[in-house]
Amino acid sequence: MKRLNIRDSFSTKNFKFGGYAAMMTAIVLAILIVVNLVVGQLNIKIDLTKNQLYSLSEQTYDVINNLDQDITIYALYETGKENTAFNEILNNYSEHSKRIHIEYKDPVLYPQFASQYDKEGGGIKTGSLIIVGSNNKFKVISPHELINYSMNQQTFQTIAESLAVEQKVTGAIQYIMAEKIPTIYTLEGHEEVSLPGDIIKQLGQENYEVKNLNLLTMDKFPEDGDILMVLSPRRDISIEEAEKINEFLEKQGRAIFIMGIKENEMPNMEGIINSYGVGLENAIIVERDTSRQFQNPVYIIPGFAEHDILNPLRAKKLPVLIPFAQAIEILQVKKKSIDIAPLLISSEDSYAKTNPNSETIEKEAEDLEGPFNVAVAITDKWYEDNQELITRVVVIGNKQFLDPQINAVSAGGNMDFFLNSINWLVDREESITIRPKSLLSRYLNLNMFQVLLFSGIAVILIPLAIGIVGIVVWLRRKNK
Repeated sequence: MKRLNIRDSFSTKNFKFGGYAAMMTAIVLAILIVVNLVVGQLNIKIDLTKNQLYSLSEQTYDVINNLDQDITIYALYETGKENTAFNEILNNYSEHSKRIHIEYKDPVLYPQFASQYDKEGGGIKTGSLIIVGSNNKFKVISPHELINYSMNQQTFQTIAESLAVEQKVTGAIQYIMAEKIPTIYTLEGHEEVSLPGDIIKQLGQENYEVKNLNLLTMDKFPEDGDILMVLSPRRDISIEEAEKINEFLEKQGRAIFIMGIKENEMPNMEGIINSYGVGLENAIIVERDTSRQFQNPVYIIPGFAEHDILNPLRAKKLPVLIPFAQAIEILQVKKKSIDIAPLLISSEDSYAKTNPNSETIEKEAEDLEGPFNVAVAITDKWYEDNQELITRVVVIGNKQFLDPQINAVSAGGNMDFFLNSINWLVDREESITIRPKSLLSRYLNLNMFQVLLFSGIAVILIPLAIGIVGIVVWLRRKNK
């Protein structure tokens, strides 16, 4: 009797369903094991962080895809104390290019290794990265440069704000590959606006050298100068200075003029700008299109024209914020060799106040009708002995847009626009800005109704739905 019961039990519904479930479980487990083995062999990694903290940008891939020499990245860490986040980023370089090699050097085991790269004699800290090319050029990146910090003004606590590993490492590789580091000369001696410290720092990270220039004390523009930067002088330059600047530009020079509303007549400075086909209207743009202004009609968010300088900003959907912008006019009479490309443009609903002493922001009879150019890129191309010669000039009708607070409102768009303009001047369009990646947490702000709604869904509706499904399944099985 027992044998019969045991034999019959193998043909029951419960046994059939149980056997089917066990078989399906075994199949699923087998599939998972095979998938894990395949994925492990393929070394597939997916960066699920919001800011792609551990991934490299397309700009970096463009740089390392064009390496013409081997690069070794030495990471100075004690064994077992490596920074796993940094290591993950560094490994992306070596995995993408066979010309990049990562080596970890323990300062305890190799105490003299870093001394050969200590140019200043102050020592190289543990946690530093040393980027070395096969041409023996190198760059040392200290630990505090790999993370950007800010201070909470209320608690005075230091906060890790953004990760700059890719920015620093790729910049170091570009420095090693560069045959020459471009030099920017900022004109001084005419009460010019000072270049903000964070701009100077960023230019250094982009592998530019920044120097001051007083042309009154020099016979000509310096031979090592690549770019002239003019930062909204309050007084005019002399005729002799204008001649030196013109001579520099006529020899394929590059210049950027950042010009605010003038306080005094400047015929010599404006004569240089006019010779490249543009003029300064000395009129403040007022933007009536509310979608193109920031809290104030004179704080304008100009539209982007089609240009290499603006493509990276358009791709990243970054705005440019220009307060108290002045209109730039494209002159009817200019040299045939000159091509003028608008960069930033106000809307058709804008107008420009021509009277700086006007007591109203409303449009008056003497005001100008928009749209207006806020920034332009100028190319002067000619030929000598069948050789193409090029001068490039950028003119921006504003002096406040580089202010750190204005740049912060634009989410860094102003900084990117400025740096991309500098890169375009010296034919470094591929060297567009690689920005640090934010480490700050984003908080979900909910009002009281939303809190109650989501709480009700999570605490009541979801458990109730699961309970109802369970009861329905139980009743069906019971009735079979």
